[in-house]
Amino acid sequence: MIKRTLLGVAIAALALGTFGTTSQDAKASDDKTLIIGTMWESQPLAMKPRRSRFFNESEILDTLVKLDYDLKPIPGLATSWERVSPTVWRFNLRENVVFHDGTKLDAEAVKFSLERVVALLPYAADLLNIKSMTAVSPLVLEIENTEPYAALPNQLTDAITVVYAKSSFDEAGEFVKPVGTGPWKFEEYRKQDRTIVTRFDGYWGEKPALEKIVYRYIPDHNSRTLALEAGEIDFVTNMLPSDVKRLSKDADFKVYEQPTSGLYYGAFNAGDKSPLSDVRIRRAVNALVDRNLIVEGALDGIGEPAWEFFAPEFDWAPQADSKYSLNPERAASLLTDAGYEKTDGKWTKDGEQLTLRILSYTSRTEMPMITEAMAALLNQQGIATDVQMYTWGGMLDLVKRGEYDISVVFWTPEMTGHPDLHLKSQFHSKAGLNYQFWENTEFDAAVDMGRTLDAGAEKDATYKKAMNILHDDAPIIPLVHKVFVVASTKDVKGYRIHPSGFFFDFKNVSK
Repeated sequence: MIKRTLLGVAIAALALGTFGTTSQDAKASDDKTLIIGTMWESQPLAMKPRRSRFFNESEILDTLVKLDYDLKPIPGLATSWERVSPTVWRFNLRENVVFHDGTKLDAEAVKFSLERVVALLPYAADLLNIKSMTAVSPLVLEIENTEPYAALPNQLTDAITVVYAKSSFDEAGEFVKPVGTGPWKFEEYRKQDRTIVTRFDGYWGEKPALEKIVYRYIPDHNSRTLALEAGEIDFVTNMLPSDVKRLSKDADFKVYEQPTSGLYYGAFNAGDKSPLSDVRIRRAVNALVDRNLIVEGALDGIGEPAWEFFAPEFDWAPQADSKYSLNPERAASLLTDAGYEKTDGKWTKDGEQLTLRILSYTSRTEMPMITEAMAALLNQQGIATDVQMYTWGGMLDLVKRGEYDISVVFWTPEMTGHPDLHLKSQFHSKAGLNYQFWENTEFDAAVDMGRTLDAGAEKDATYKKAMNILHDDAPIIPLVHKVFVVASTKDVKGYRIHPSGFFFDFKNVSK
């Protein structure tokens, strides 16, 4: 019964979002142009959507620090950095770097850019924790934090910290267009259609082989893959699991897969409006959902079952001492202790069945399938569900008002190679993105301390404490660790998945 249900979920999900069409005015035949079908619209004329990730993932703009393929910090626009006092970091900048407008990169330019980022994007203020910045010399910038802040170099790999030329902003300081130092420069934007970047021959690093990249916006998940098969594009992102399996067997295409610690999870409403304010019910839900069945039944095996928050592949990520496990007997005990009884296969209290309102959004490929599969498994265990799918913004409006029980979301805690990004921004009681009404003072204290500590035993122990609290108090249900999957025509050479999942790195790609 469960397999039939999940198969139905997967089939139904294929029908979602059929509003996309493929344009007929471009073919992927030019060997100097790469055409990519994207799930999200690449918006080069706005900083705020998707936290500026397009500027970084397309490499129009650079960050001071980058992440290598092991998610370790490496030089970007800064060649080296050192902590000169508990609260001050010194960054030595790369020589002979120019922006796309011909102006030189120096410490004053970086200072100006980071000041604009903090002023225009409130999220950046907590991410960077900056008290002041000083251009010590043309190629040396010092950043003073408000407190000891060991996480700063990692945070400066985040897409939000890309370095903009002054010409990116108007006289009032408002963003106009991205002018950076990356290997690609912004060329053209057609709303709801495509964004075009071209090779910057003044780039400080090795020049790309390609001359142009076209990011085609194709929101319909079926249409993106069909465009690849029709020869309209060279490269496709965010494929349906069924398409992954089909193209893997076709010699005309290449499929690239790599696990990341990006996580699909259910965020529990721990506030008074939800039965999940009771930690026993949160723990029970965690014990009732078979993540293996979600991956195999709903995702055709494209993903990794998530029994813990951080994926185990990455050694920088702390783990709790225990993992969740499928344990219906423990769940029954917890629900009984919370005052529920199972009658005719249904968990009820005061004559009413336990019902959870589950919200999610359709724009991310796997999201409907994961959400419906989780709901189906809870229904099978006697907990009723009311699943409602929205746009991201529509779901978020309800979540902010507390009108939900579980919101199924996706997050990439590996983007900076440091646990602070996710733990602080999502679960800290004062975090701007914490819409779960969950608060734990010991967790807050551990996370606040962890970001100040250098690598070593104290940092490890501090974050382990935070992770144990997150596990035991269970404000979330981890569901699936994302396996990043893209596909290309067989003519594309040199592509390699970056484990961040938000950095294409097309510099070494050719056709």
